[in-house]
Amino acid sequence: MKIRSLRIRNYKIFQDIDLDFTHNGETQNFIVVAGVNGSGKTTLLKDIICHTFQNMAMIPESLYHGDDLFDDVFIEVEYREKNAVRIFQIDTNTLKSDFPEHAIKFLFPKLKQVVFYEAGTADKKTAKDSFIRFVDSLIYEKGRRSTEAYSIIQDILNSVFQDFNLQIEFMGLDRDKEVLFKNSLAEKIKIEELSAGEQELITKAFSLYLADARESIILIDEPESSLHPDWQSRIAHIYQRFADKNNNQVILATHSPHIVSSVPREQIRVLAREGETVRAIKDFNGSYGWRVDKVLLEIFRLEGLRTPSVEKKLSHLRGMVFSEQYETAEFKELQNELERIIGYDDTDLVLIRMEIAKRTSRNEKNK
Repeated sequence: MKIRSLRIRNYKIFQDIDLDFTHNGETQNFIVVAGVNGSGKTTLLKDIICHTFQNMAMIPESLYHGDDLFDDVFIEVEYREKNAVRIFQIDTNTLKSDFPEHAIKFLFPKLKQVVFYEAGTADKKTAKDSFIRFVDSLIYEKGRRSTEAYSIIQDILNSVFQDFNLQIEFMGLDRDKEVLFKNSLAEKIKIEELSAGEQELITKAFSLYLADARESIILIDEPESSLHPDWQSRIAHIYQRFADKNNNQVILATHSPHIVSSVPREQIRVLAREGETVRAIKDFNGSYGWRVDKVLLEIFRLEGLRTPSVEKKLSHLRGMVFSEQYETAEFKELQNELERIIGYDDTDLVLIRMEIAKRTSRNEKNK
């Protein structure tokens, strides 16, 4: 089951917005929703998509006019039935009387597989359960020895995170069913003792691989939480592989420029805040392979790449150059201050000196 499109009217900051999760008519397995803080990313994933499906899961297999559902939220869903692709619409304002009966029978057993991962949290219990279930299935269903089961998990760990240079190894389960790892110092540690970044990877991405979820919608808010920038630039590939592996749909909400620059444009949906409302950028040309500074300036609309106080001083220094005040004591004092703070060879300061040299040469010629 996958979401093809969303149409939202009059819900919080989503007054009138349409989001299409297809490309050339094909529903995307992997979507990244990008935008600044306050652009509604979490609201979209948690309050609208996840909550809507959770509410529908409580509806019996009959038509129901649900007062608990959001007004004017329209979701177009795609699913596979044998070798055919079926598409139907969920209107959460009123479940229409022509809602397909075969869709209802298919939909409700599957709704348990709509999962939301909140930003900044590590569900250690669910992660432990995934390890325990996987080990038990290998031992009790497939007749493997525990050491073989542990080795298989380590092989999967190596495969999933082959480019991450993880400094941990899976050791196994103790008699209390605690999940144990070995760190770079050869110490036994539990999931709770992993670094915050390792917990993010293990409790979310790796647990999904072990659970072998299929035909699922996975919603992940800010997967960059606690991850080193290098890991942020690689995490999208992990979720893309997971989505493709078992026909899942993974939807990430992020404001990480590293994630945005690692995803093809057909898989990115950018939300822009305009006053009290939000709109989806229709003419987004893509950011795959962009430098991080370009993503920050053009997508996340940063006014500058430096801390605001330094950015303000640099702006003032440039203004003094263009107003021919670079010979003043104020200019030289500010220039010296910035050279002490950000370094004489800083690119912006070099460009300012070049502009001064150009203007000085021109002025001398005009004398």
